[in-house]
Amino acid sequence: MNFRAFLFIATTFLASTLAFAQSSPLIMYHADNLDVSRKRGTLLLTGNVHFVHDSVAFKTQRASWNRNSETVECGGGFLFTHPSGFVRARNGSYQRKSEIAIASGEVSAGDSAGNYLMTGQYLKYDRKEDIVTIPMSPRLYQYEKQKDGKIDTVKIESKFLVFDKKNSFAQAFQDVKLTQKDLVVTCDTGYFNRKDNWLSMKGHPTCDMKNYHLTGDSIFLVLDETGKMLKSALVIRNAHGVQNEAPKRGNPGNVTEAFGDTLYCEFKKGKIERLYVNVNAKGFFYETDLKEYRNLMDGDRLDLYFKKGRMDRAVVSGKAQSTYFYVKKDRTVSGKNEATGDTIHILFDAQKNAVKSLKLMGRKTNASGRFIDLEKANRIKENAKKDSLARLDSLAAKEKSSKKNLTESDSTTIKKSANDKRLRSLLNRRREKGKPTDESAKTEDAQ
Repeated sequence: MNFRAFLFIATTFLASTLAFAQSSPLIMYHADNLDVSRKRGTLLLTGNVHFVHDSVAFKTQRASWNRNSETVECGGGFLFTHPSGFVRARNGSYQRKSEIAIASGEVSAGDSAGNYLMTGQYLKYDRKEDIVTIPMSPRLYQYEKQKDGKIDTVKIESKFLVFDKKNSFAQAFQDVKLTQKDLVVTCDTGYFNRKDNWLSMKGHPTCDMKNYHLTGDSIFLVLDETGKMLKSALVIRNAHGVQNEAPKRGNPGNVTEAFGDTLYCEFKKGKIERLYVNVNAKGFFYETDLKEYRNLMDGDRLDLYFKKGRMDRAVVSGKAQSTYFYVKKDRTVSGKNEATGDTIHILFDAQKNAVKSLKLMGRKTNASGRFIDLEKANRIKENAKKDSLARLDSLAAKEKSSKKNLTESDSTTIKKSANDKRLRSLLNRRREKGKPTDESAKTEDAQ
C-alpha cells in the first residue's frame, strides 16, 4: 500500500469518525490489496476483505467501497453475519446509514439457533427492523426439534416473501404453498403468524389434512399451543368441507361433506370434533360401499358433532329437511326416512354408523316425516318386471306359432300349384301330338 492511499484512508476515516460520532462507523477490518479508484471517494479492495459495523460483519473477495454514500458493493462471494443470524450469496452490498444488506445469486439466510432457513435469488435484509424480503423464488423453512429427536419442518413457497423475524410473522404472495407434515395449504396471498400460531389465506385457498379438505373464498386456521396440529378452521363465503374416514374393524369408511356461506370446524388431536355451517347450509354423508345412497341434510344452519372422527349427532335448523337410508346387516338398503320441520335433531349410532333416532320440531314449518319401504318398492318393481317379461314371452310364442302354421299352409299351396302346372303341361303336349300338320292335311285332300 503506497503512502498516498494510506493518507487518503486515514483522513477519510477521521472525517467519518468526527461526522458520525454518535453512531458506529463502518470499519474495513482487513484486505489483502487496496487501490484508489478514479471515482472520487471510492476504494477498490481485493483478497479476504473484511468489514465491521457495530455488531455486524461481512466478508468478500472483491469490494468497492464508496466513502461518500457509505456503501460497500461486494463480488466474489458475500457472507454477512449479525447476532441473530447470517446471509450468504454470490454477490452483496451493505449501506451503513440505512443498515440494509442486499444479497443476490443463490441466496441463503438463517438464524444463529438454526430454527430458520430462507433461500432465493435475491434478498433484502433490514437490520433495524429485522425484516427479510425475498422477491425472487423464495423458500422459508422453519425447523423444530421434537422430544424424540426428529425435526418438524414448516415450508413456505411463493413468488414474493416478507419475513418479520422479531414477530415470527411471514407474508407470502402469488402461488403460495405451506407444508407441515400432513397439512398442505395453498392460496394467492397468505399470512403466517408463528408466534400466535395462526394462518390467514385469501385467493382460492385450499387446506388439506389427513382425511380433511377445505375450500372457500378465505380461510383462517389456528394451530394448537405446540404449533403442530390444527385447532380450528374458519372458511368464509363459498365454504366447502369434506371429511373422510377410512374403513375400520370390518366397518366401511364414510364421507361427510358440508356446504354453506360460512363454515367453522374444531379439531382435537387431529380429529374433528364439531362442524358448523351457516346460511344456505347443506350437507350429506354416505358409506363408501353405498355411495349411491347419500343421507341429506338441508337448512339455514347445520351443526355436526363428532366422536373419534365419526358423526355423533346433528342439528339442522331453519326450514330443515333430511333424508336418511336404513341399511341392514347384510348391507342392503331396506328403506329411507324423509323429514321436514323448523329443527331436526339426529342422533347417530357410531358403532353401527347409522341413524339412531330423529326428533322433529315445527312452528313455522310443520314437522312431518315418512318412511318409504324400498324393499316393498323393489318387490313391486321386480314383480312388474317379471309380468312384463312373461307377457313378452307369451307374445313371442304366439308369433312363432303363427309363423310356423303360415309356413305349412304356404308349402301345401305351392306344392298343389306346382302339380297342377305339370298336369296341364302334359295334357297340352298330348293334344299337340294328336293334331296333323298343314302339309300332311293338304296331301290327304289331294288324294
